Amino acid sequence: MLPRMNKAAAITATLLGASPAIGATLDSASAGLAAPDITIGFDEVALSTGDTVTNQFTAFGVTFTPGVTYFENVSARPNFSGAAAIEFLNTAFSIKFSDAVTDMSVAMTANFGSATFTTFLNGSQVESFSSALDLSSNNFYGFTNSLFDEVVVNPAGSTTVALDNLSFNVAPIPVPASLPLLAAGLGGLVYIRARKTKKGCSAT
Repeated sequence: MLPRMNKAAAITATLLGASPAIGATLDSASAGLAAPDITIGFDEVALSTGDTVTNQFTAFGVTFTPGVTYFENVSARPNFSGAAAIEFLNTAFSIKFSDAVTDMSVAMTANFGSATFTTFLNGSQVESFSSALDLSSNNFYGFTNSLFDEVVVNPAGSTTVALDNLSFNVAPIPVPASLPLLAAGLGGLVYIRARKTKKGCSAT
C-alpha cells in the first residue's frame, strides 16, 4: 500500500484537475485489504432475510443501488462470515461511498459466471476489469492505491452473486494548496508587527 502522503498528493492533483489516480486491482485474491479503515460484514444493522439493502449502511459510509438482498447466514461460502448480500437478477449494482476512498476489497462468489468491476469518481470512470466468479477461496476483488467514490459490479452468466466483508480505506483530506501561503503570510505579519513594537519600545 502506498504511504498516505503519496495518496494525499494524488488526491490533491485530482482536485486540481488532473486525471484520477489509477492504481492496482485485486483479482481473485486470497485476502482482502490489510487493516482497512472500515469493514462491513452486513451484520452491523438489524435486518431480516429478504430485505432489500440500499441505504441501511449509510452510517458506515456506503450505500447500494439499485439494491441487493440481505441474507442472515451465507457462511458456507469461502471468506464469508454469517450475514451477506446477494444479487439474484444478474443485473448491475453500485457500491457508493459517502466519501472518496483509496482502496476497496470485497469477498464475492457465484456458482459460475463472471463480473466486471468499474470504479468512478464524481461520475467519471477511473478503471475497470473483468474476472470469473466461482466458489473458490481466492474470491477477493477490488482496487488499491486509486481514488474513487463508486464501484459498479456488472455480473454475467450467473443469476446469484453473493458478497461479504466489504472493506475500504477513506481518502485522507488533502491540505489546500493555499494554506501554506496563508500561514506564511500570517507569519510575516506577526514578524512585522513584532518588529514595530520593539522599535516603539526602543524609542522610549
